[in-house]
Amino acid sequence: MSAVSIPASRARFLGIFIIALVGVAYQVLLTRIFSVTLYYHFAFAGISLAMLGLTVGAEKVYLNAKRFSADRFEEEWAHAALKFSTTSIEIVLWFLCAPLILPKGLILAVLSCSLLLFVIPFTYSGICVTLILTRSASVGQLYAADLIGAALGCVGIVALLFYLDPVCIVFLLSGLSAYAAFKVAGTHLKLAARAKKIMLFMVAVGVVQGALYVTDHPHLGVFWAKGTKQQSILFERWNAFSRVRVIPWASEELLGWGFGRRQTMKIDQKYLDIDADAGTILTHFDGTNLKPVSYLEDDVINMGYHLRPIQSVAVIGVGGGRDVMSALYFGAKKIVAIELNPAIVEAITTKFADFTGHFVSRPEVTLINAEARSWLAQHRPQVDMVQISLIDTWAATAAGGLALSENRLYTMEAWKEFMGTLTPNGMLVVSRWFKPTNYKGEFYRLLSLAASSLEARGVPRSELRQHILAFNGHEVITVAVSPSAFTPAEVTHAHEQAKKWNFNVEMAPDTAFDDTSRIIASGEADKAFYDSLPIDVSTPTDNSPFFFFMTRLRDALHPRSVTGYDTTNSSALTVVVILMLGTLVVTAGFVLDPLLKMESRVPLKGVLLDLTYFGGIGLGFMLIEISQMQRLMVFLGHPIYGLCVVLFTLLLFGGLGSATVHEDIRPERIWKRPFLLCIVLCAVGFMTAPLMTEFTPFGTPARILVSIVLLAPAGFCMGMMFPTGMVISARNREMQPWFWGINGAVSVFASILGMAISIVYGIAAAYWTGVAAYAVCLLIVLSYKPQDARGTQG
Repeated sequence: MSAVSIPASRARFLGIFIIALVGVAYQVLLTRIFSVTLYYHFAFAGISLAMLGLTVGAEKVYLNAKRFSADRFEEEWAHAALKFSTTSIEIVLWFLCAPLILPKGLILAVLSCSLLLFVIPFTYSGICVTLILTRSASVGQLYAADLIGAALGCVGIVALLFYLDPVCIVFLLSGLSAYAAFKVAGTHLKLAARAKKIMLFMVAVGVVQGALYVTDHPHLGVFWAKGTKQQSILFERWNAFSRVRVIPWASEELLGWGFGRRQTMKIDQKYLDIDADAGTILTHFDGTNLKPVSYLEDDVINMGYHLRPIQSVAVIGVGGGRDVMSALYFGAKKIVAIELNPAIVEAITTKFADFTGHFVSRPEVTLINAEARSWLAQHRPQVDMVQISLIDTWAATAAGGLALSENRLYTMEAWKEFMGTLTPNGMLVVSRWFKPTNYKGEFYRLLSLAASSLEARGVPRSELRQHILAFNGHEVITVAVSPSAFTPAEVTHAHEQAKKWNFNVEMAPDTAFDDTSRIIASGEADKAFYDSLPIDVSTPTDNSPFFFFMTRLRDALHPRSVTGYDTTNSSALTVVVILMLGTLVVTAGFVLDPLLKMESRVPLKGVLLDLTYFGGIGLGFMLIEISQMQRLMVFLGHPIYGLCVVLFTLLLFGGLGSATVHEDIRPERIWKRPFLLCIVLCAVGFMTAPLMTEFTPFGTPARILVSIVLLAPAGFCMGMMFPTGMVISARNREMQPWFWGINGAVSVFASILGMAISIVYGIAAAYWTGVAAYAVCLLIVLSYKPQDARGTQG
């Protein structure tokens, strides 16, 4: 049965706009919910589940052409939109309440089944989008409405997450989906009435939930997270890159990670965690007497204060304020305290300000709510020490899992910039986790960063070890790096202080933990040396900023092969590999199943070209999007801007580009659009790095403007590719739902492939792979003969 295109009504434009907006917003919510309830690397599955659902929906439309015919459009579309509305909230509520405490052998299987439930609502949204794009005329303009709706959805959800919790937002989004069903239902009065009732109910519940949340009253929320019941919550705030919670700390014993000796002091503390995982401590302080926090002298994290006089310090990652209190205790007169997370800033400046003695309001302290690297690069305060202590949130940003903001603190370029803010005898002091027997990879990576950044600043390789000191206390390693060499007297003093506070000296000009650390710190480690190690501890760069990912890709499915080394994040890499292989199989299934059922009268060559084209544009767009988001995140100064600016610009201008494509396009001119796209993408690829370097010193508004100017032409041209494909594939009109589904299936695979390429080969490699995918699409367009294209107009 042939699909029929009918004129697009205002209701159809509104319907696809709303469904796209809600779909993207719901996808972002899932990344946040998964990061809290599971772990950050599962958050990355949110993208895959969304795209997989869209693909399943598209194939349902293709395989059930009679049910989804043009004359049944209104009824089926409204029904699917209503199912999207109800199933989205049902599955979220179930997931938040499920403890998921399972025997170890069943974890992966049960989690996979649980996560796959989220494919259900996206399947219904996929049906809605596919029906409109393949059963209507004016595809270019409808696709423009889809992209613009998605653009507003990604920005809107980021804004809402700073004021409301995910449960409230899901109810409101469900109400919006029901409203779309109400508008499209048309003459189906019973269906329209049902949609209206569901809309009113969802909005009413959402308003009540939101009111309870903002007034700190009990409300629906996360009941279980990472196998732990969420209870006794004193404070809770969500935003687009974390969920911050404060709970009582039951014991009066001091909480610390790097003490050289056992502590006997007692002090009142509260525990603050991020996404129910990474934690920090809020310490009771009366605002004047610092003697009760004298135990901070015993923490190896503060070893920098024992090495050289410190009058000014920049603390990256304020958290509960422990490092700021350390600076106050050691007598620093100027303390720049930089905290990325506004929810943490709210906790220490309002809710628990009295408990912590208003420490950030003291005259010595300047509290900055910003991304530290970007702020320091712009303002360049001259300080005696830059301190980075155990900064890892294990939280997925709204941009997707594995896009962790703190990774950008651990790159060669970042360390070079940090050292540029130091006074002549200043130090960069970084603390990470360390166990001499089986957890030393982070230490090796710190040394590789120290050696590489010092060399980049002009320190001769033969002198590198004179600029590096490292100390171990309990399970923490603290590395001090200085652009000015530590003198023999300072090295002797360092050994004396380490002995006094019961720390081990693991790196000094006269000491090395082992041969591996000595070779790395001496700058003698080349590619062959790093390749010979069981894990990858080579220097992270802005092009490959994955400090925490040391398991090699080949070992991702069997991390036991690197026993004795860090495998903390091997599970995250394992998830990436499994998802990549799984989506590859699923994508192949979506191609082969309809292909085997296809009637023999259809020319196979033309179908395969169409499939390759739609798969190519799905692959290309996702790789370009992911790589540019990763590259521009630091330049823009905040991880949220990676989503708001990059994705919003690509989608918005993609919509504008799509609107320029009409069904009556002249066949001999079709090739010009993909050709222009390839030229633009090459220009953007070569211009991105130089523009980032040139405009980094400028303010945030200027950098946002530069990013938009850089991305807008690429987005405009990429937006033209889908409606162009609909024109050249019109001779197989009844197969267009399948082609749209293949586009979605390949996008699922591409979202994971992009991350894998970035980890192994670098972010730039992912970008140029996306460019190559579009180049293949250009070749396919060039292969269409004018007479074939004219045949599509009939």
